Amino acid sequence: MWSIDQIADLMAESVWLENLRLRAEDAVAGIDALDETALHPIIARHLALSGLGVLREQHFPTPKRDRPRNSERERCDLVLTHDPAGVLIDPVEIERREHELTGTLFAPVANKAAALVGTAPEDALWIELKVCGQYEFVAGVPIPNTAYTTGVIRGPATDIRKLARERAIQFAAATLILFAIDESTAKHDLQIATHKWLDQSLPIREPIMRFTPIDERIGNSVAAVCMVPVRPNLD
Repeated sequence: MWSIDQIADLMAESVWLENLRLRAEDAVAGIDALDETALHPIIARHLALSGLGVLREQHFPTPKRDRPRNSERERCDLVLTHDPAGVLIDPVEIERREHELTGTLFAPVANKAAALVGTAPEDALWIELKVCGQYEFVAGVPIPNTAYTTGVIRGPATDIRKLARERAIQFAAATLILFAIDESTAKHDLQIATHKWLDQSLPIREPIMRFTPIDERIGNSVAAVCMVPVRPNLD
């Protein structure tokens, strides 16, 4: 249904193209100065240009209680559909519509009237995204990242658990964009992280990794995209 390899290729390509854009503009800071919030639209735009439907900050389909307010629901960073229109069916919204129609003249056809057209949650690809750099800016000064190990291991681990809890999701990937001093360092650190996740019995499949060079400005010379497929429907 979904080729994680292809999505990883597209993500790495989006990072490389943004690196080229910043170089052409003689930007003061490079792509490794961008945080998750800044990288989300860059990646989303490139995925959309490839013909995919892309939704950002989409509500997770499984609420913690009945008919929650949207403000109470957790969100997923990126959700992909094979339909470029990017319309995702929200089970919570359908249930809310059915409830509103109960006791009205439309009650006999509530299910049909409440139905939405689009991609079902179980057919979409749900992606949580983290960003970590071996070197980063602190108060405008580039320094070694003192929280590097935490960022590489714990951030994705949290996303893996979150995605695995979602009963209505079949395809999911916790994704880390890692800026590192070189490819061998990035590969080594991601392999260690993978072993740590497996040691914690996290429900993952083999990570897909892509590496692309970036202009070295503060110590990082490579960007690694690590997509970790998550096995679904686990409590």
